[in-house]
Amino acid sequence: MKTTEIVKFLSRQDKWYLGGGNNLSWAPTFPAWLHFPGLWDEAIYFNYSLAPLYTITILDHLGHNVHLRLKHQLWDPSNLERHFSSDIQKLEIIEKNVCLPDEVLVSELEITSANNAEQTFHVIAWTVQENHRTEGIKSISDIKATKDGVSFHTTLSPKKRREIALLCELSISNQSDSFCVQSSEDTVIQPHWHLTPFYNLWSDHLNNTINVSGNDKGLIFMGIHKRVVLSPGSNKKLVVRFRASTNKLQGYVRGGFGSSLLQSNKNWKSYFENVPNFACSDEFFTRYYWHRWYGLKLMTLPRGETNYSHPAICEGIGYFRAPISYSAHCHMRETRWMTSPDIAQGSLLNFVAGQRDNNSYPGYIDPHGDREEMFYHANWGASVLEVHRIHHDQGFLDSAYKSLTKYCEYFDRERDSEGSGLYDIHNHYETGQEYMSRYTAVSPDADKVHWGEQIRLKGVDVTVYIYELKKALVEMASILRRPDRERRMWKEGYKKTKASMLREMWDPHEEMFFDINPQTGERTRIMAATCFYPYMTDIVSENHVNGLRRHLLNPDEFWTPYPIPSTSVNDPTFSAGGLWKGKRMNCPWNGRVWPMTNSHIAEALAETAIHFDSSLRPIVAEFIRKFICMMFYDGDVKRPNCFEHYHPYTGKPSAFRGVDDYQHSWVVDLILKYMAGIRPKSDSIIIDPFPFGLKWLEVSKIMIRGHSMEVRIDEESFTVRVDDRPPEVSVLGKPLEIAI
Repeated sequence: MKTTEIVKFLSRQDKWYLGGGNNLSWAPTFPAWLHFPGLWDEAIYFNYSLAPLYTITILDHLGHNVHLRLKHQLWDPSNLERHFSSDIQKLEIIEKNVCLPDEVLVSELEITSANNAEQTFHVIAWTVQENHRTEGIKSISDIKATKDGVSFHTTLSPKKRREIALLCELSISNQSDSFCVQSSEDTVIQPHWHLTPFYNLWSDHLNNTINVSGNDKGLIFMGIHKRVVLSPGSNKKLVVRFRASTNKLQGYVRGGFGSSLLQSNKNWKSYFENVPNFACSDEFFTRYYWHRWYGLKLMTLPRGETNYSHPAICEGIGYFRAPISYSAHCHMRETRWMTSPDIAQGSLLNFVAGQRDNNSYPGYIDPHGDREEMFYHANWGASVLEVHRIHHDQGFLDSAYKSLTKYCEYFDRERDSEGSGLYDIHNHYETGQEYMSRYTAVSPDADKVHWGEQIRLKGVDVTVYIYELKKALVEMASILRRPDRERRMWKEGYKKTKASMLREMWDPHEEMFFDINPQTGERTRIMAATCFYPYMTDIVSENHVNGLRRHLLNPDEFWTPYPIPSTSVNDPTFSAGGLWKGKRMNCPWNGRVWPMTNSHIAEALAETAIHFDSSLRPIVAEFIRKFICMMFYDGDVKRPNCFEHYHPYTGKPSAFRGVDDYQHSWVVDLILKYMAGIRPKSDSIIIDPFPFGLKWLEVSKIMIRGHSMEVRIDEESFTVRVDDRPPEVSVLGKPLEIAI
């Protein structure tokens, strides 16, 4: 697919998120004011709420509000375009909204008159900001207003978090004709003109005053005004900008009408140029591939003078707009395919920089400070090696090795004090998988407690992660030429864990791995999706394959129409609708399908198919197909999504959460590794596409350790080209291994 076509290819009518891969984004979870010009609903700076932003009101020559009707909306990653009209005044307005990389939100308006007489209108861009200095929530200061615009400092002070100061500016193109700043006692905060003090003060213009006296608590209204004269059939173009920054606004280049849209489009096209190009005969896969890359950029934070010393991916919008350890290892797998390793490496290095005194990693990285109670488990070791296999970088590997050595020591010291080789879960939050019977199996109150050591459960998933970490440390130590004793230590560690898992966690009768209750030493016998995580590794052998088939592929347990539920269907607590003890929960893991889990299960199935049972290869393709097709509204190929969790029988998402484009799984990696078949190894590349039944597939601009690669699949055959070497040809089921 041509890179120039991707932005347009992703266009749709039901979306509104705006971002440019920077600190500021506009992605309100439940927008209430999309039918008003401007961007009134909540924006997010870092992970701080900034609301409201601004709206745009149009008055006629008598000062009457021109009521606009939203006729049409069209979105793509670079632009939210809305068409408004007024039947009485015969106005047509096209508004294009973008979020630029320099932390500016822009609304470009083209106003056209179909009236047969000249008309005069007044365009007012305005905002209202809460000012509650005495309550320490939000305060406004240093307000300046001229014909160039209105600027102000806002201090955001959420409860239990460090405050952040922003400098904001609202401006309109070619200077305003008038302005006004007026304080007010509290009223409802909505973008209605009649609620503003300007409504009663209006007299053909705003009064060019700043009046904020006595306003330690209340509201501050700020507006800028532009007079527009339209002759019959003519149009006028205006640009309204809202900038928020922790830095000074000096040096900001505004540009004329159309420049913001061009800049936003260029920003997104440039981004898509730096990821592998992909297309195939199945539009669901093609669209989801590019939609996923869009979501990753939307959630990107650049490096800055904060705790984000490296660029990284946030887990989602709103509260989740921060690097979170539960999902960061997923981001490493996805973004490793970019031409630059910066984001993939940064997704770990921010946690390395924030490593705690006890050598654990923070669970959630705020721009400033630390949420000391939060911790999440993650498969760091395997993800580091996955990044290194595409981008050889000794410096990164050395930093990762030193930090992960301490991280591993933390687990051996505090999560396995008895030296069993199996590792503890201390509360249901730290796995990112709340409300499951796997926790209440060791404590009936496990669902009532929060952070800290509240329970002890030897977890299959956690133990797999540390097994993978110690194996990775062996390989990293070898590459870095660390002392032999270090390699022996890590090797002895992972061998011990493997033996303990096979002896203690594997149930030969049930043919399944189970968590262990350390108080009794017994298996919990709770069937959870995490029980299949060992199949991602070499812990298992051909002796375990039947257990995978018996349970994972069983529709009465896990193989639902949209597999797989996080807890087995036959568990007494199972709820497809997300009810836990009769109450709908935000994050239930007692039966919902989570993309995070499905990413792991796809790896488990694929690894088993590759090493032990090739007859599973079509099932791997079936599973990944169902997984991806689940993440489309009502099966509509034009409307991909990624919510936190889904219904295992209908595929319906957790839309009530309002958190779309949630990045706590990996999908691009699955497409490139198993659909295109590209699996980088330490000194070679395996090309081994799985049988997805595609008529054709093309992937190019794959960069692996300085070598470029292209893969083309035509039904049962595939062709591989590396650099300028002669192409190599094979058929599905007969892998190629190419040395690089």
